[in-house]
Amino acid sequence: MLVSMIIKLILGLVVLLLVARLVGKKALSKVTPFDLLYTLVLGSILGSAMYRDEANIGHIAIAAILWAAMIYLIERVVQKSRKASRWLKGTPSVLIKDGKLNIEEINENHIEMEQMRAMLREKSCFSLKNAQHLVLEANGNYSVAKQSDENMTITILLVEAGKIKKKTLQSNGLGEDWLRDRLKEEGFFSLESIVYAEWSQEEGFYIVSTTDETSDFVIEGKN
Repeated sequence: MLVSMIIKLILGLVVLLLVARLVGKKALSKVTPFDLLYTLVLGSILGSAMYRDEANIGHIAIAAILWAAMIYLIERVVQKSRKASRWLKGTPSVLIKDGKLNIEEINENHIEMEQMRAMLREKSCFSLKNAQHLVLEANGNYSVAKQSDENMTITILLVEAGKIKKKTLQSNGLGEDWLRDRLKEEGFFSLESIVYAEWSQEEGFYIVSTTDETSDFVIEGKN
């Protein structure tokens, strides 16, 4: 039994090295959800086979080789066909373009406004007003282009999708009546018309409204 386990471990290592060579160096850097899926399946095949006595070495070898062959064929198809690549690997999503929110892409990627703000902050962009472009890559990485490096004011999100962020208000010593009054001063009498509203003591409000929506689902900010 011990000998069988050792042989299985060696075979598993060989298969993993083989798949790594087939996929190429790209697997070590830019991993897409599809890459992760077939890696998890391969790991499950090898892992379950290691601890099941009824799974002999021949079965493991056949299953692993077949799976590696399918991975290789799919990778070749993806390289040859742009359409297949888009369908299997995905494409970059432009969440912000020329300072405008792309609500359709944001919703399709299930991204909340606070998540998007965190993405911007990680790139030293502390206000949506200062974001020129935000691109979410197919592998989950993202890039940010700022309009200016001068604005370093940290803002807080007070309204998202027509709803007041009550905990944020409370933690910053602000009240709902104050917020509603200030929004009215900015010309917004209904929370339902507000997609996004951030505020800072230094810069005041930056508001994105549904009334600014265009035919291509891009919303422009108003400040």
